[in-house]
Amino acid sequence: MFWNLLKYEFKNVNKWYLGLYGIVLFLSISIGLWLRHFANGRNFFDRLQSSTNEAGSMTSTFFGFTMLIFSGLLVALAISTLFLIIRRFKNSVYEREGYLTLTLPVNEHQIILSKLLGAIIWTILSTIALFLSFFIIALIVGTAFHTQSEIEIVVRLLGKHFLEMTGEALKSFGYYLVVLIPNILLIYLSISIGQLFQDHRTAIAFLTYFGIYFSLLIVANLSVSAFPSLNTLGSFGEIVASLLLGLIYYAGTYYILKHKVNLQ
Repeated sequence: MFWNLLKYEFKNVNKWYLGLYGIVLFLSISIGLWLRHFANGRNFFDRLQSSTNEAGSMTSTFFGFTMLIFSGLLVALAISTLFLIIRRFKNSVYEREGYLTLTLPVNEHQIILSKLLGAIIWTILSTIALFLSFFIIALIVGTAFHTQSEIEIVVRLLGKHFLEMTGEALKSFGYYLVVLIPNILLIYLSISIGQLFQDHRTAIAFLTYFGIYFSLLIVANLSVSAFPSLNTLGSFGEIVASLLLGLIYYAGTYYILKHKVNLQ
């Protein structure tokens, strides 16, 4: 039943959200090809700045407009992912859809974990789309600024250090998950606390999230000031703290979902 819940999470995502990925990647290819064509070797920025005639001015303006749209889409991608995480949990657990969710033959752990896994997957996909868009532009433009022999040298270096780079990438990805998961669970806990009230649920959830977030920042700064030795823990201490906070957020969400549900 858990996998059915997860499948349901993806089925309820609007098509426009998937289309946003396609538009971002399409614009990345378009911008990369445009920059490659306009570069004509290694004097791209000089040519772009020295466009004084009408055609050059129009090209520069249109290029700036395209970059503005591209930047706006990247911001929209990040915001829409956050909105998706909030909306799917709030609507399917604590609003009308919650009546169906809570009558399914699943326990609270399965509900929370299916939402969490879905949110993680969407966030990872958004992050991949973000990095892939810049990688596409850099790859297309890079071939215009470097000779074939230079590109071959880079490819050989990448192949030589592939295992080392893969290890570092996996380590970074693991740290990324350790930071990401508690943040998602904090969103879930804040929404759960907000639904305990009859009115102004969204505002209370919003205040709860930032109240907890800034309180933890203050506590962390005071702790480091009082105990300078905590700095020696480095990333290990951050990982342990993130995992502990994640467990606390999860436990709070689970308790409210099991004992204090107040459907709207």
